[in-house]
Amino acid sequence: MDPTVTSTLADSPLPPCFRWFWTSQTLSFLGDRLTGFTVPSIAILALSASSAEVGVLAATGWLAYPIFGMLVGAVLADRPRRRLIISAELIRFLCFFGVACCALVGWVGIPHLVVAVAVAGVATVVTDIGGQSYLPALVPPEQLLRANARLQSSDSLSRLGGPALAGLLLSVLAPLTALMIDAVAFLLSALGRTPVRTAEIVHRPPRPEPIRRRMRRGIRFVARHALLRQLIGASALRSFGTGAVDAVLLLFAYRGLGLSSVGGGLLLAVGSVGGLIGSWYATRLTARLGSYRTLTLTALEGVSWLAVPLCLVGPPAPVLVAIKMFSSLWMPVWAVLTTSLRQSCTPADQQSGVHATARTLTSSTVPLGSLVGGVGGGVLSAWLGTSVGLVVVLAAGGTCVAGSVLLLRRASLPPLDPAPSTPTTVPGPCRSPPDDSTRDSTQTPSEERACVRRRPGN
Repeated sequence: MDPTVTSTLADSPLPPCFRWFWTSQTLSFLGDRLTGFTVPSIAILALSASSAEVGVLAATGWLAYPIFGMLVGAVLADRPRRRLIISAELIRFLCFFGVACCALVGWVGIPHLVVAVAVAGVATVVTDIGGQSYLPALVPPEQLLRANARLQSSDSLSRLGGPALAGLLLSVLAPLTALMIDAVAFLLSALGRTPVRTAEIVHRPPRPEPIRRRMRRGIRFVARHALLRQLIGASALRSFGTGAVDAVLLLFAYRGLGLSSVGGGLLLAVGSVGGLIGSWYATRLTARLGSYRTLTLTALEGVSWLAVPLCLVGPPAPVLVAIKMFSSLWMPVWAVLTTSLRQSCTPADQQSGVHATARTLTSSTVPLGSLVGGVGGGVLSAWLGTSVGLVVVLAAGGTCVAGSVLLLRRASLPPLDPAPSTPTTVPGPCRSPPDDSTRDSTQTPSEERACVRRRPGN
């Protein structure tokens, strides 16, 4: 195909179906941030939870990925993802709204919150993996990078404003009333996905396939695919380093540098601002430098933490804020690029398994990195002193992040705007195909999308 045609398609507006999906996903991100702040606040302020109970509540949300991630990927492999995503969002709404309603009659305690967070955590896994697997059906390959950048910017924006909005709601409303309002974001997310009717390929094998075999199929596909193996391995190492840095960052700010709570809050806020800026520029950087060079450049996220000893000899607050701001610029660039590459090189029948494998591994290494960073910080602080010990942990975590790019091979990275071998199609209006947004995998390639229209001149 003429490269100018491909370039024109890449620069054309994203299809209406994606806009609905993007709006709904933004509401879902907002719901995550609101409930993530409000639920532990309710446990502490309204239920007088102990530190151990708060810790269990926080860990419960993380456990969903390592325990259920691969299972969810196997279930999504041969089922309509849109329907399951809508169902998962409704489950999240019912979990948190139901807890607030039960509290009105005095039937809520810490165990109820733990159960609600656990069930909502599994639904979150469905929404996350299902959304990443469904996106390639909404936009053509040439627009995957732009679409993921839009989603990443929404995630970064929710991290910036979500906790502040949740705190505002808690300050003007009763805690449980605030939780009810927070839960409505998931309901609106579910409703916003109903107009999305782009045709979805559902691969149904002739005979029912056991769940374990589907899970092994996804892992085996990743293990045999050079690029996916590199991307997921690098992301897992990067997540481990990020977990170690995040585990001791506030500890270093408070005990190592003597910053106030205002300084700690500013540190987290600038990280969200940096992530938002990075998500805006991810597409432009890739267009100018290419995939490999841009991914290599994201090593600066980790390299920046090697400058943390400067906090001990210079003005600590400005130096630490500058390091956090600069490092946060590169995290969304990495996320946008690696997700787009996974989606572009994975067949439709393997999307769920591949994304489940990726999310399970990367989400499991975050708490592992946090554990190693926290324990290592304690041991090194006892040997070297608090400030120096935590500096070593921050630098080691940054080294893991920077070193992750060494696992990538330039020859393995394809362009993100490949010219398709079949006539170029772009998603058209959000309308329902004859079988309600799904089709059987036995259809011919020309029938692969029901919601398409040919570009003029093709």
